[in-house]
Amino acid sequence: MNVYELAQKYYPKLWDRTRIEALAAAGKLTEDQAREITQEPNAE
Repeated sequence: MNVYELAQKYYPKLWDRTRIEALAAAGKLTEDQAREITQEPNAE
């Protein structure tokens, strides 16, 4: 599994929005992927 698949699996049960944003900031997820996972218009 890659980071994107893990994020989809674990959000929101084990990983919160802050974790998804941290992964995006670290370059592990794109901003588009983070928005898709959290289903928010802006993942900042």
